[in-house]
Amino acid sequence: MSKLTLSHPESDHKLILDEETGLIREIVFSSNTISRAATVKTSIKLQIDGSERRAPTGGLEYFDTTEIIESNATSAPEQAVTNDGIEWRVRANIGGVLAEYRYGLNRKGPGCTASIIFFGNQNVLVRNYSLSMSVQLPKDSWKIQIPGNGLRNFVPIQSVTSGVGVSPIGGLRGSSGLILAASESHGCVAIWPDNFIEIPLVEFKGNGADNFTVAIDSNFGSDLNVIKSVELPIFSADLSVRNWDEFPEIFDGWLRAKSITSPNNPPAWINSSMIYEAQIGFSVFNEKFKYSPYPEASDLIADLDRVKSMGFNCIQLMPRQPYPSYNIHDYWDIDTSYGPKEMMIDLVKQCHSRGIKIILDILLHGVLDKEIIKRAADGVRNGPYAHLVTADTADSFAADVNDWDNYLIAWSRHILDFEKYWYEGSPAISSLVAEHPDWFYRDSANNVQGVYTKAFDASNRDWQNYFIDACRFLMTELDIDGFRFDAPSYNDFPNWSVWSRGRAGASALGCLGLFERLRPVMKSIKSDSLLYTEPSGHAFRQSMDLNYNYDEQWLVTAICDSNARSPWGISNAKDLAGWFESRNLMLPRGSITAHHIDSHDTFWWPSWGKKWRREQFTMPQVKLLTLVFATLPGPFMMFSGGEIGIESLLPKISSTKQLFLNGEDGISWWTQDWIPDDVFVQSRTIAGKNIIVAANFSNKIQNINDLRMGKIASVLVEAGEHCQYSEGKLTLPALSGVILSVERN
Repeated sequence: MSKLTLSHPESDHKLILDEETGLIREIVFSSNTISRAATVKTSIKLQIDGSERRAPTGGLEYFDTTEIIESNATSAPEQAVTNDGIEWRVRANIGGVLAEYRYGLNRKGPGCTASIIFFGNQNVLVRNYSLSMSVQLPKDSWKIQIPGNGLRNFVPIQSVTSGVGVSPIGGLRGSSGLILAASESHGCVAIWPDNFIEIPLVEFKGNGADNFTVAIDSNFGSDLNVIKSVELPIFSADLSVRNWDEFPEIFDGWLRAKSITSPNNPPAWINSSMIYEAQIGFSVFNEKFKYSPYPEASDLIADLDRVKSMGFNCIQLMPRQPYPSYNIHDYWDIDTSYGPKEMMIDLVKQCHSRGIKIILDILLHGVLDKEIIKRAADGVRNGPYAHLVTADTADSFAADVNDWDNYLIAWSRHILDFEKYWYEGSPAISSLVAEHPDWFYRDSANNVQGVYTKAFDASNRDWQNYFIDACRFLMTELDIDGFRFDAPSYNDFPNWSVWSRGRAGASALGCLGLFERLRPVMKSIKSDSLLYTEPSGHAFRQSMDLNYNYDEQWLVTAICDSNARSPWGISNAKDLAGWFESRNLMLPRGSITAHHIDSHDTFWWPSWGKKWRREQFTMPQVKLLTLVFATLPGPFMMFSGGEIGIESLLPKISSTKQLFLNGEDGISWWTQDWIPDDVFVQSRTIAGKNIIVAANFSNKIQNINDLRMGKIASVLVEAGEHCQYSEGKLTLPALSGVILSVERN
């Protein structure tokens, strides 16, 4: 099989292509002192033409499509100089679809990149493009790092015997999407699916000690007849980094080269905050169980002193349940969306008088009307999960990032539970559809589409103006302190409307441009207002002060239930500390994460009787989880009702979080060999003392005999049985934890 070599004197990388297919066969790195290579077996799948229909659980599915797996290069590589470096272009015929592979050797950022150009003026609908790479490494003991995902640190590649989902840069659960293989003798091999436009599905699988596969399902779609050309980024790769310790700083440069940094002016009040997520109205489950912590806004107002006494200094107010719930009714109708307007104004005033900030959950995925509710409910009744809606469901976020079955069962039940309430409150057909037809997702037949709402196209600039005006109105009318933007990428399916069919998968991340425009508007109204959103992928950290911790939720189940652990996941508390350390090192500079163990999201999807962490695990475990997650960098949040059983613990943790604001050094994660496997430890240096958080997740006494800390100054918090302290030694009873202030040696 003939090969083509792409190299340039300015680059320390080179690519070797298959001359027949135009696809990558080998990636090589060379310096003055070292050379290393990875052999790559690349295959593609192109899905074209066919038709669309509403999927049973919303969005679109395809049928009668054609799959193409052959690629034929039709030209020799043509070299071009770009702003980033040197690029080669190889024309290709992919089963009759004319395209061009583009390979770059870069001056900055990852050593090389790969993308594909689809040419226009072809009567072809590209439905999806998928790529699979089998990477053969030099013989060595290779370990894998995929920070922010469902693996512990440095897992031997051969241990990952099943496909593991990798949350992409625009994903809900959040990560950079980076896949890094490391060895002592051959450095690091980095594969980075760095598509910032679509939300791809990415999967990693080990094939032995020195071979792995990365599969990238792009979610790309385009009607090639309406464009001149369109470029799809596939991945970047780099073999230059010697070891993991060097990598975070280098990766930070890669992110900054792509303008991926978090804002440098988050509100000062957020870092030490305790956020109380409050629900007004009631939620219904299994058609018979109701949860109603605050039937009316007046009930929340009456409870503010208790909320304050537990250490919470921010209220996150959910939309009123069950209607409109997490759906759009009318942004300007405060009474329906949240509660009586005058009472909402009083709620904000009462919060502020107690030093409590208040933010609103605000929705942007779509509008409800009777037409779409019926379609969604009928889809469930006639769909694949209809016979499972009464089945037990567990924590959806404990599953692999690409495993949605548990969630879709629970979601289907939720649609039927809420159907009558949504239907009663909604208009027959939303007037916005006729007034602003270009605001909505559509299929090729021009029918409005959605999951269970009529989906807004967040990339539409006119709709963005409408949403920005709504945020401006709510901030000025109610004097709130910001928003939590719920499910901004919820409509993660193709938009085949006339105006978007040139790039049908781009609407899912259209909200990123909206947030970039909204941020200065909100800060001009209230300089310390909060922008907070649910997805925590790196792309969502650009305009946000704060992001959710969906990426952490699997850790809660893994640390508390040994039966739920995978061979590649965390297996003990020390793994937990190491996971946090690696994840944080790879976040965009300035990122802040809100941590929770109980939120409305974790509460809604499990079956009744298994909704709270205290129902899933023991109360001593819940106290340890609270101790750990509440003392991580960033605020701690909790859904109303989650405080039951830990009311006395929360104010002590809140006081400790105030101390963290004065930290002299960054956080230290204690993962050394002398730390017992079942003990989680992290520390900060404050006013010449170490503030140490230690939690024993095992059922037996654990000792830390080398605290390297000196004399105990004070015990700030205890969770569980009383711990024993002496200079240089800490004894933790089973399922107990502590926060200590220690004199530094």
